[in-house]
Amino acid sequence: MNRSMFHTIGTVAAVAVMLSSCAKNEVISSRRPALDPDAIAFSVSSGFVPVDMPESKSGAQAEEKPAVLLGDNGDTLYLHPSVVPNERGFSAAPETRGAPIEDAGDIDSFFVTAKISDGGSETPDALYIDEEEVTCIEEGGTIWTTSEGQHFWPDESTALDFYAYANIGFDNNSPAENLVCENGKLGFSYKIVSSDSGGSDAEQQPDILFALASASRSQTEGGDGTVDLNFEHALAGIQFRAKNIAGGTIKSITIKNVYGQGYCTYSLLDSPVVEGTVTKNGTFKWTTTEDKVDFSQAMDVKVQESSTLPEGKLQNVTTGTNNEMTFMMIPQSTEGVEVEIKLEGDLDKKTYTVSGKLSGPDPSSPITWEAGNLYIYDISTDSINWTYVFEVTSSIELKLGETSKTYNVKSYRYRTQLGDTPENREDIPWNAEGVSATETNREDGTTTDTNIDDIITNFSKNGNGGFSSDYPLEITRNQMHTTYDGDIKLKNATPKGSPEAPYDLSTSGGTLSRETANCYCVNAPGTYQLPLVYGNAIKGGNHNTLAYNSQFKDYLNNSIENPYIYNNHGYQPYDACLVWSDGFYMFENIHLNEDKTMLVFSLNKDYMQQANAILAVRDEQGQIMWSWHIWVTERSLDEIHWLQDGLGSNATYGMMQCNLGWVDGKMVYYNDRSLKFKFTQTGSGYVKEMTVNQAGDAFDYKDVGSTYYQWGRKDPIVALRNWDTYRFEDYRLHETSDPKYAYKKAPGDVSIGTTIQNPNIFYLMGNDTDWLDGTISSLWDNSSGNSSTKETSIKTIYDPSPRGYKVPVPRAFSVFVNGDAGTLNGYLFNDNVHNKYRVHPNRNGAGGDIPLTATGQRADRENLEAYNQGSPIKSTSGGLWAMYGVYYWSCVQTSGNRNASYSLCIRNDWGGGNTTYTYTFGGAKTMARPVRPIKDI
Repeated sequence: MNRSMFHTIGTVAAVAVMLSSCAKNEVISSRRPALDPDAIAFSVSSGFVPVDMPESKSGAQAEEKPAVLLGDNGDTLYLHPSVVPNERGFSAAPETRGAPIEDAGDIDSFFVTAKISDGGSETPDALYIDEEEVTCIEEGGTIWTTSEGQHFWPDESTALDFYAYANIGFDNNSPAENLVCENGKLGFSYKIVSSDSGGSDAEQQPDILFALASASRSQTEGGDGTVDLNFEHALAGIQFRAKNIAGGTIKSITIKNVYGQGYCTYSLLDSPVVEGTVTKNGTFKWTTTEDKVDFSQAMDVKVQESSTLPEGKLQNVTTGTNNEMTFMMIPQSTEGVEVEIKLEGDLDKKTYTVSGKLSGPDPSSPITWEAGNLYIYDISTDSINWTYVFEVTSSIELKLGETSKTYNVKSYRYRTQLGDTPENREDIPWNAEGVSATETNREDGTTTDTNIDDIITNFSKNGNGGFSSDYPLEITRNQMHTTYDGDIKLKNATPKGSPEAPYDLSTSGGTLSRETANCYCVNAPGTYQLPLVYGNAIKGGNHNTLAYNSQFKDYLNNSIENPYIYNNHGYQPYDACLVWSDGFYMFENIHLNEDKTMLVFSLNKDYMQQANAILAVRDEQGQIMWSWHIWVTERSLDEIHWLQDGLGSNATYGMMQCNLGWVDGKMVYYNDRSLKFKFTQTGSGYVKEMTVNQAGDAFDYKDVGSTYYQWGRKDPIVALRNWDTYRFEDYRLHETSDPKYAYKKAPGDVSIGTTIQNPNIFYLMGNDTDWLDGTISSLWDNSSGNSSTKETSIKTIYDPSPRGYKVPVPRAFSVFVNGDAGTLNGYLFNDNVHNKYRVHPNRNGAGGDIPLTATGQRADRENLEAYNQGSPIKSTSGGLWAMYGVYYWSCVQTSGNRNASYSLCIRNDWGGGNTTYTYTFGGAKTMARPVRPIKDI
């Protein structure tokens, strides 16, 4: 058989074929005896002889998982290692000493030394044949003998030890030195050959072989005197093939950090393997010396673009016609060994350099190159063959209130030689994982690690790839805390209701008869519902027709004829939404119940705080049909101040303990978050990172405040931040379900229906100081008369007060100003802020103190002059004006001006000389003032 020296394989199937066809045939098949049985002759074989040797030595191993090497140009080199036994014979032609050894039919000569064995002679280890060359006695024959003349057996029974080597010499110019042949062992020093000129090292490295045998003539087969020598390979062969590579030329391969010098001992096996009467084989033991060196092989091996080859076909790089480029290495561990490969692309002429560990699939677990084995690495330069494109949105910024955005992933590849065009692209899958998450406390600046999986609610962990694809990212909301103790009380309150059985606000959870309102107070987390009823059109469980008449219009400016929205003019509620809330993240799952008669919502415990919100029901066109004010407060509405009539009657008025929509001073903190994600592209191994920053904030609400109302409207306007902020832009930040629901201002002279559809808009002064396009004096009082001294009123469906309360008649505040005498029944509280007052609930200063805090009013026009500690400033429309005054609306329109209504005014501008104390202040209806409700008795 004429076989090449190395057999390379990459699959288990190939291993089976190779073993079945070549396992034993390297042994010479036609053995003829010597002409003279007394003469010593040799029968030569080499390579693998299967005699129950371990599989790692007797057969090729299955292809391993590829080792990945990263190149300096960002290219990826895959090495698919496989191991096979070296089954070659040898050739001793000096001019081709680096070429691979061929089969025994090509053997030219070898050298042998023989010594008398220590077990069969009185002169053991005596030299019998001294390094003589052995040649074949006839061309193509199988019997070999010494070329200097025949040597004869000493006798029939004396055993001789034979020491043989091929393809190397031990002269002065040889890489092998210090040959020692004794005691059945062969030893020598060896230094791997390299090119003096550099770049052709592998071509200089011979595949050296050694053989040991011990026999007497009687032990030879049939006593014919012919000794069987089975030559074995002392070195490990390292080869490369191209498996999947772009068209190009491999210019060089360098193996780095290997031992190039050592000492070898070749010994007979302790339990020798016997074929016939010949004892064989031996084992190699190598001890390396000196420092590690590099070996480089310059080459010019053309490889084809892999797509032009049959599927799975390999291209030889150091095999086949390039066998002489096989690296013959001293057996050693591959720990720290590296390979560097340079390839020049066909079209781009770019030189790609890839390098990395040559240890195997796992660089942390090196393998050992063993004598007699071939280690074949199939080069798969996928990133040279293909250009991989992998782009991921690098960062996402979420503003406060945002919990979701999309990110983009591009993941595909194209043939480098063909260009990045749609028809040449292939989608490449990718996977991703959340790596880390941190939270930063806005109050003290501390940062802590948190579990990213607890934050992510929607994130794609993998994708099929493509030119450009968007994916959703959704995370939970920022963590919140405040400095107000009342907010802790709200968080810790026992939840009310459940998604299955919401707490009915109109019946106090079923404990009272139904009474509806435009404002509902909530003081605990939980799930709530309220009926779709116009204001207080239901009272005591019955229709409250006193609260409305033909002048009261709905959102389409039709007359309200029935308390229930869905029973009015055939209206069909469609959905529910959050209009705005100045307490972020608190309101959740806002919807209509199944039969669309109730608005349902939940309050999240983690975000409970004093706050105000507007919830609305909409029609199918998205128009707001009606809305309700939800006031979240820990304050009890049962605590009231009873006020004596200031004009001398016996009437009393139960005033709410604070303004409607009251919020106490505090700091509100929302934590910042930073999340990191790692994306990995399949095949290329490219890694991209994405950072998601969820902005927190610190809200400075150090001053108390309340919501504001334009006279006659049912919906509140969001509070200002603090007393020292007065511009339109200085409103409290608020969460909305749609940006169009944020606080805005617009020209007045609009219909009631327009204001119902737009509860978030502050309508400015137009042709006059009434936001309405026609005068209606009964918007908050459906009783007759506009007198400032009337003692009673009828609460209407536009009244903004909660159950059991209503907007006061003017004289309810008369006791504070000594019956409208222009003096204060109380005093300015001296706390160096100059906007807090103390008043008395009874005439003549009796009954203790009631605190009144100035919250000013929202200006309906530009450039109203106000005072800020003596310094004149100008108002901005929609902003704060007269912030050192207490203004409370009454429910009565002024008798002398249809565009104004009565209000309480207690104002002492510090340093400005402007002092006003009256309950009959004629305020423009377009101005927005607080409401301080009284009991609806």
